[in-house]
Amino acid sequence: MNRVLGLLNLHNETNLGQMTSKRSLAALTFLGRYSFCDIPLSNFGNSKINSTAILVKKHFRSIIKHIDDNKSYTENSKLGSLYLLYNEQYANEELYNTDINNLIENEWILDENLYKYVVIAPTHMLYKLDFNKVIEKHIENNSEITACFKKVEDVNEFISCNAFHIDELHHLKGIYKNKGAEKSINLSMETYIINTSKLKEILRFAEKTSLFFHLNDIINYICSTLTIDTYEYNGFLRCIDSVEKYFKVSLELLDKEMINTFYDDKWPIYTKTHNTPPARYLGDCSIKNSFVSNGAIIEGEVSNSIICRSVKIGKNCRIKNSIILSNSVISDNTILENVIVDRNAQVFYKKELIGELNKPIYIKQGDVV
Repeated sequence: MNRVLGLLNLHNETNLGQMTSKRSLAALTFLGRYSFCDIPLSNFGNSKINSTAILVKKHFRSIIKHIDDNKSYTENSKLGSLYLLYNEQYANEELYNTDINNLIENEWILDENLYKYVVIAPTHMLYKLDFNKVIEKHIENNSEITACFKKVEDVNEFISCNAFHIDELHHLKGIYKNKGAEKSINLSMETYIINTSKLKEILRFAEKTSLFFHLNDIINYICSTLTIDTYEYNGFLRCIDSVEKYFKVSLELLDKEMINTFYDDKWPIYTKTHNTPPARYLGDCSIKNSFVSNGAIIEGEVSNSIICRSVKIGKNCRIKNSIILSNSVISDNTILENVIVDRNAQVFYKKELIGELNKPIYIKQGDVV
């Protein structure tokens, strides 16, 4: 779609504590070989949106390290483009460092191209969505703004996420924080289709109203006086807003039926290519129901776990319900259960670490334990 711009909004991404202290959530490894930004960027690419941009809030280096060029995310590498938009003016001022101010600073991307529609999506919401269907509905309704949502009943899984008040005509009438008090909510996917002309109007309105406003704030502010249509989504949706949720969702997707609801051969997840050798399975190693990435060397027992690139697991190890990130080393005779080992960490001296499924043990990036 040559007249559509896909915007990946990192300004509202969630904080996972130590896991995102040195990297953006968008650059955090997911399912062994991907990063979280690969999911929405692949949704753009699979929807034939060839022009995309990333609104970067912080940890710019981690984004650059993962995004080499646009060729990984689009079938049309000649017409495709991917921009990194960063607001240097407000990079170190938390209140001013908003998605709106980032767009104002980089409004050239709207002025220099003939985009008619802009699709804005987050990183922390995981879903598979063909944006063509949403844009078709947007055009059919002659909409200026369309907001995507999913009706959910497991409201406690989405505490503090945004939810929508929607009237009988399916118009957005307000945005509020889910506190778990209702039996079901219209969960905001923080995903919008906006006419480019209307987006420019919103930027001007924000400049006059409040430079502290984010896009969600503006949408909530204007929805009482402007007709904002909604689009109901019914597929797979998860929110990554804590280390515990990262752990839970990752292990959940080890289930074959569950992973097939998330992606398949017709809707692949694109990512940066690493020229690493195949995984090596040595001695009497055993692998059950696990994702194992290229470059891994395994001599022990691994079950229901995710092993990332170039991880080394020694002899007589037992790894269960765990996530081992890239370039980590697990020494001989180590037992890990319900553990997250961040990249470049080494487990040498602590031979048994057993956490809980709802509260995994976390070993920080580069640590030796």
